[in-house]
Amino acid sequence: MAAKNSNIFLLLGEDEYLLSQNQANLTKGYEESNTVSALEADENSLKNELLSLSFFALERVVIVDGLEKIDVKKGEAIEEVIAKIPQSTRVIFKARKLDGTRKWVKGLKGQSSVVECVPPKPYERRKIIDEQLAKLNLGPVEKSFLQEALPADLASCQSELEKLSLYPEKLDLPTLKLLIEPALEEQVFSLIDQLVATNWHASLSILRELLTVGNDPMAILGAILWQLRTLYKVSGLQGSTVEVAKALGLKEYPVRKAQEALRKLPFQRVEDWFLLALEADMNIKRGLLRAEVALEVMVTKMCLAEKKQTW
Repeated sequence: MAAKNSNIFLLLGEDEYLLSQNQANLTKGYEESNTVSALEADENSLKNELLSLSFFALERVVIVDGLEKIDVKKGEAIEEVIAKIPQSTRVIFKARKLDGTRKWVKGLKGQSSVVECVPPKPYERRKIIDEQLAKLNLGPVEKSFLQEALPADLASCQSELEKLSLYPEKLDLPTLKLLIEPALEEQVFSLIDQLVATNWHASLSILRELLTVGNDPMAILGAILWQLRTLYKVSGLQGSTVEVAKALGLKEYPVRKAQEALRKLPFQRVEDWFLLALEADMNIKRGLLRAEVALEVMVTKMCLAEKKQTW
């Protein structure tokens, strides 16, 4: 196995906040940088990007995202070229999941500094949030509210805190409640993202947050069904986000979210989810399960990729 290169990093894990933060830390101070998709770039393009010398500055950084999506041939090509990467180039590989038994993955890890980006434990998450809240100069009541009200997902949490930091006036409790409580549809987008990632704990956490703040269970189920129908519609059309949105008469944001989900989600899974949502609807209307329980069962089955049984 080749020796480890001190300028090669592998950001590995499914926490988008930590992936983003670690990337920002590792790219700080570099004037020349480029990001490439490991899936979309062919082998020659990847090799050329990794082996190219800096043009505008003494050093450059290359970010190779989506490593978990590539096949063995491309993975082996990347592993082979690492030892030839110029010392003036810092490379940051990003992957949500990797099969550690594969030879090229072992080789990549052996030549890289691996930075774990797994979802933090509750006390670690609280520490991260507390550090961010300290910058907002809040009172104890407001701080306590935000600690409970912010999304469980750190990437979404960071986005909310960035918006709050731009607010020009004092952030008192009534103002925070207006600013921080996102629309039901937006939270359901986050729920779908976690379902796509088969993250059961995060999916249930978002669902329970939706219920805790007073959303009607049938409204939640309706929003989920609407987004599943959107996945169906978008899956049948080719074209850019703008073109598909115009054809369906939808806004660009839900279409873009659907396109992102469909790149990671087998269409059969969408059909299974739709049937599971209908099953939850019938369980609620027939009184077989309390609405909150029916939704939790539905989310659990979706994460376990369990197919709906014929009723």
